[in-house]
Amino acid sequence: MSLFSFELKLFWTNRLNKWLLLTYLVAGVIAIALSQAKIERELDHYQFSQAHYQDDIQHYRDQYDKNQLLPGYMGYYLFHPVSQTPQAWSAIFRGELDETATHLRVRLLGLQSQVNATAPGNVDAQRFGQFDLSFLWLYLMPLLIAAMSINVLADEKNTGRWPMLVAQVPKGTRLIFRKMTIPALMVLIVNIVLLVVATLITSISLDSNWFGVLAQIILYQLCWWFICGWIVFLNKEASFNYLSFITIWLVFTFVVPGLAYLYQIQQQDAGKDAAIVFEQRQYMNDSWDKDKKADFAAYLALFPQWTPTAPLGDDEFDWRWYYGQQQMSDVIVADLVSQRHQTQLASYQQGQAFSWFSPVMSMQYGFNRLANADTLAKLDFNQQIEQYHQQIRHFFWSIYFPDKAFEEADFDEIPAFNYSSNIGSGLWQSLLKLLVITAVFAALMWQQLHRFHEH
Repeated sequence: MSLFSFELKLFWTNRLNKWLLLTYLVAGVIAIALSQAKIERELDHYQFSQAHYQDDIQHYRDQYDKNQLLPGYMGYYLFHPVSQTPQAWSAIFRGELDETATHLRVRLLGLQSQVNATAPGNVDAQRFGQFDLSFLWLYLMPLLIAAMSINVLADEKNTGRWPMLVAQVPKGTRLIFRKMTIPALMVLIVNIVLLVVATLITSISLDSNWFGVLAQIILYQLCWWFICGWIVFLNKEASFNYLSFITIWLVFTFVVPGLAYLYQIQQQDAGKDAAIVFEQRQYMNDSWDKDKKADFAAYLALFPQWTPTAPLGDDEFDWRWYYGQQQMSDVIVADLVSQRHQTQLASYQQGQAFSWFSPVMSMQYGFNRLANADTLAKLDFNQQIEQYHQQIRHFFWSIYFPDKAFEEADFDEIPAFNYSSNIGSGLWQSLLKLLVITAVFAALMWQQLHRFHEH
């Protein structure tokens, strides 16, 4: 029997190792099932919203058939659904999807008040967090690796077997590496099994991103293996090894991300969303007491494409003035919206900079980008909503301002929202960061290994 086979047999005779791996595997399968169920509920919700929207359209069709349709009121009361359709990888990497609103209903009023006054996602999920496959890999996998390998040398010394093993094995460090490699391989096999299960259960396909995720898992696991190896060859007691690893784990999982979060918060202007809503609504409230003809003239001067329209009459209310003021309310907060966009983008870039100092953050940023579940996805979704809102404005304005009759065929021409995901190369950037961090700990372990041999 080879030494590797013998060490593998010893590994499996340890019931704790079996239970740890089994628990890890079961937890991973549960995480995949829960995430997939959540995605299916979201898709059902989107379909329900679309069905409700079609019912509303049918209601206005019925009014048209009865010659009771008032296009101005239809523009006011018709809510158009917009959804950030979940991607395949978001079935196992939730990212920030539960922290932001991924489904809204917008109408022809000022857009920014509608976007910024919406509840930011699932409040319950924000309170308790989420259990997905990325949580298992990011936070629990390092602890599993350490539990099975951090004290291989300390245990041999405590039992008094180390002098005998060194005498029998030409190079004692090879035995230590073998004892550390076996649990790492077992964990890797379980991780591959979980990735295959996720591929079978969800809509994930076997493409370059699949192999990129696998490469990232391997590199992330290798990083923590080198961390364990460095601690092992410090040649300290078991308690010191545990304390050292937990300290490093806490620094990478909580301290560095926490410092990044605090720095990002300090760079942001708190209450920007509330300020946008306040400014927009205040403008609309003040508009009712102003000269409507002067305000309408100012609107047409800013948007001359609607100039060929009849002047306002002496009536107290005109839909053209009202909708024009709603659009003007978006115009006056455009600078605030742009500043918020730039602030959020800068915050994301600051987090990317901090991720160079934490393998956990590096891997998380890569997963979130792949799943289209990060700040960039949120900003892109908001921009697509703005573009869509402009489309439905143009559609209805083309009827209101020329004072055209709303025809039955126009119902089919109402613009529909089509979300387009924009997934970049975040996964490969994350691999580069992980490679650098892994190389640092590989060098530290190599240096400590030489010191170990000298003693």
